[in-house]
Amino acid sequence: MKKIWAICRYTIKENIRHKIFYVILLFAAITVGINLLFGFMAGDEQIRLLFDFGLGAIEIFGLVVAIFVSSGLIIEETESKTVYLILSRPVKRIEYIFGRYLGMILTVIAGLLIMAAVHVSVLFSVSWPGSFHYVLALAGIGMKIILVSAIALFFSLFSTSVVTAVVFTIFFWILGHFGTELRYLSSKISNIFVKAVLKLFFYIMPNFQYANFRDFAYAADASLILPVAYTFFYSLICICLSSLLFSKKEF
Repeated sequence: MKKIWAICRYTIKENIRHKIFYVILLFAAITVGINLLFGFMAGDEQIRLLFDFGLGAIEIFGLVVAIFVSSGLIIEETESKTVYLILSRPVKRIEYIFGRYLGMILTVIAGLLIMAAVHVSVLFSVSWPGSFHYVLALAGIGMKIILVSAIALFFSLFSTSVVTAVVFTIFFWILGHFGTELRYLSSKISNIFVKAVLKLFFYIMPNFQYANFRDFAYAADASLILPVAYTFFYSLICICLSSLLFSKKEF
């Protein structure tokens, strides 16, 4: 566990050196700008606009960072030969993968919380009463980021370039929001081969709808049990597969 934590700290420091938090400054500037731009609107309309826009922007910014950081996490280190130095020490490859993933997740989640703090500050400045459902929506975004990061890490080891890993991850990200549609489409198609392919995609693709609390952030009956369990096990499978792929690589 100490080795995993050491690699985790190394990953966090590395991400900070890459100036990842410039994305947060960009988010803050856009959020404040939107507030000023729509300052003429009535109170409730302005709050609703800022609420929806802010959560949407947090999700997009967070996912962009997670996808690009995770996709290049191992590939860049392999190309720079840094991984050779780390693996020359008494560090197991599975410890290396878990440490890198944990460090990346903590970095992105920290950025997510900072963006949320900026967003909430802007909301309070326009007399937003506050709501627990904001926390619920933010938790859903966090779970999506954890999921997509694990997927991006897997593709970074499965493919040979950062671009390929990013493309495959975005493909999974998009289809992961249309799981219900894929299942419905497969039930309407008579071609057995196409039906089988669509069903395969349905079961393999991550179902991001489990954590899509942002679209119903004011719902009172949303439960976190299934989304948390789904996020944990799907991410764990991706990390285990990533560790398996990494163990097969020759350095």
